[in-house]
Amino acid sequence: MRKILKDTCIFAALMILVIFTFSITGVGLTDEIKLVFEIFGLAFVLSVFNYLFDEKTSFAMIVSYLIKYAVVSVVVIAFGFIVGWFYPSNYWMAFIYVGVITAIVYALDSVKTEKDIDDINEMVKLSNNEKVEAVPLKKKNGWKVILILLITMAVLLIASVAGLLVTGKYNPGLLIFSAATAVLSVILIVYLAVYNSRRKKRA
Repeated sequence: MRKILKDTCIFAALMILVIFTFSITGVGLTDEIKLVFEIFGLAFVLSVFNYLFDEKTSFAMIVSYLIKYAVVSVVVIAFGFIVGWFYPSNYWMAFIYVGVITAIVYALDSVKTEKDIDDINEMVKLSNNEKVEAVPLKKKNGWKVILILLITMAVLLIASVAGLLVTGKYNPGLLIFSAATAVLSVILIVYLAVYNSRRKKRA
């Protein structure tokens, strides 16, 4: 699942870059095109940081993601002020954007790590001619992490909708939490489907 999402993001990014690069020759460097290239520039800087951090450190996963969240939030806010994305009254939105992305990536990594451990244990048992049994769902942590994040995003989404109904003012969080809730729902459904499939094969 993670590979599919990764490949989709890479493919979409390449399409966007190509389309907007050609658009420059036709309409010039508009604010929209400039924004796209600023985002890609920021993404490159953050990717380099992420790579170096993973290569040079060995913290526990949760600690690693908390540090990344703090550093990335500061970088995004600083970059946002430099290019004019933020001003003193709305910079706090960066914490929400970065937090949602960090939470989803952490959930995916938790599931992948748990799957890798299960696969290794399965190979060890098969090499020793031991019977391989499916680990009960209640003992697996991956889906619990996703479920907690899903509930959190759903609560924030409901709060955003309530705020819109009460004040009549659109909250950017409405779009963010809607997307996060949808993505996490799909991930949880796929996770449970894969788990049930693997369990049936071992039965």
